[in-house]
Amino acid sequence: MTNFNVRNNIVDHPDFVAAKSAIEELHEWQRESAEVSGLALVGPSGSGKSTVLKAYRDQFPPRDELTRRAIVILYVEVPSAPTVKSLAEAILLAMGATIPPGATGARLTECIVTLVEGCGIELIMLDEFQHFADGARRRLLEVSDWLKGLLNRLRVSVVLAGLPSLLRVLDVNQQLRRRFSRIVRFKPFSTAEMPDLETFVGVAQALMTDMPLPCANLDQVAFIKQLHFATGGLVDYMCKIIGGAYRIAASRKARFVDIADFSKAFRVHIWDEAPPSRDPFHRKFNGLPLTQTGEPFAEGL
Repeated sequence: MTNFNVRNNIVDHPDFVAAKSAIEELHEWQRESAEVSGLALVGPSGSGKSTVLKAYRDQFPPRDELTRRAIVILYVEVPSAPTVKSLAEAILLAMGATIPPGATGARLTECIVTLVEGCGIELIMLDEFQHFADGARRRLLEVSDWLKGLLNRLRVSVVLAGLPSLLRVLDVNQQLRRRFSRIVRFKPFSTAEMPDLETFVGVAQALMTDMPLPCANLDQVAFIKQLHFATGGLVDYMCKIIGGAYRIAASRKARFVDIADFSKAFRVHIWDEAPPSRDPFHRKFNGLPLTQTGEPFAEGL
């Protein structure tokens, strides 16, 4: 089987470009003016927020210097149900630091301040920031107050990313809300209007550009509709289905990828219990979006 990683093909679709440009503008403004600011990337799971963060981070790889490890961009994934201590530990681990045994939240905070300055960090990215909104309000207030104080001390720009519920975190702390008043929203791809359809088709084609096997016996117009239903217009699911269909076809030593491979990939990677009427690649599909309760793209998932 020829190796094919669909995720190697980062596609510059409009939301990706807007978010990356906003991050770049934030970063450059800090470098030019020494003024720190904030940005929030908001969108459903699988819409590409983490991809754009990591793509920008990777433009500035860490460098091992004589007396320090220089880190320009620090990417941190916020732990689930975060506490002051668990978030502080996540930030330190992202810098490659060792967690002092038995350290209190206050001591960890001092370690963060020292290392951020010592490593020359210019921009911090906090991904999965909606985890702050998942717990009790008292803990939310405690952690948001700690984060506000930490950011005031660090004097670096910060990008938050997460589900729309992350905005609830900002709403409980007006200083954080002011700092992150600029918001870039990621939306699922639509096919309702021609420009939206062209964007979705372009992304699908770009993701499949390097696929070692051709697609055969696919009606392009019908296939695009099927792919949109099956993925909810979310780029992460597009990657899963396209990559999965290729691996299924290659494993059976096929000369091309066909609609049955996409149907199986849908069941493996998206919805294993889908009845034929709810499998977009099945001839019995009823043509309705997969947004009902218990379906992959139900409201609130």
